[in-house]
Amino acid sequence: MSAAALSQPMQGAVPGRLIEAAPGACVLRFPLPPSLPIPLHVAAPETVRLVTWVFSGLEAGAPDGPVCLLALEAEGAALREGVTLATHFRDLVVRSEPAASDVLPPSERTLLARALLSAGTAGLAPLGRLFGLIEASVIALPVAEDAPDLADEDHGWSLGGTAIPHGLLFRARAGWGCARVAGARLRFGRHPRQHLTLEPVWGAAPEGLPERSIALHAHGFTALTIGAS
Repeated sequence: MSAAALSQPMQGAVPGRLIEAAPGACVLRFPLPPSLPIPLHVAAPETVRLVTWVFSGLEAGAPDGPVCLLALEAEGAALREGVTLATHFRDLVVRSEPAASDVLPPSERTLLARALLSAGTAGLAPLGRLFGLIEASVIALPVAEDAPDLADEDHGWSLGGTAIPHGLLFRARAGWGCARVAGARLRFGRHPRQHLTLEPVWGAAPEGLPERSIALHAHGFTALTIGAS
């Protein structure tokens, strides 16, 4: 980023497209100014919370140019007049025009999925409300051959390794669900495992061996293998 770009003031409001994914959860998409401002929080309205954000279209030849996606906790009515976004540079006013979810191409949904899966414990509930936008992207996430495994034991699920997640996203027979990891009892040895105590957050209950599972960590996530311990 050049010093000249940083010195240019942001004048006027930026036009944005507002996708109301579910009650209390929205995605705001807008073109990035040349200064590429880093979102910090929503300054106004005060009832709107920034869950996470992601930039897209930074590569050369992107059809829409650089854009920013904001995942927001708020009722759509609170955003009709737009938002004031505090950034590392200066406040940015974004207008919001209602839009259908198809304004988000698959590439942007994939980036949004990765951001939401890495949004921390405060992002578990919004992940459920926004999941319809990113389900296909989550399903397409690859599982590494050496990924930790999730197993169904006598008293619940256990996870290979010693990296304790704060949450699990999973797909069971009843559908997708998400649970908070309330506790983990480590069993050390040649193949360490952790027995998880789970608190459901949304969706299906964490019962039986799921078809798919993703461990959620503070700054990332891991798609798990599924099998017996």
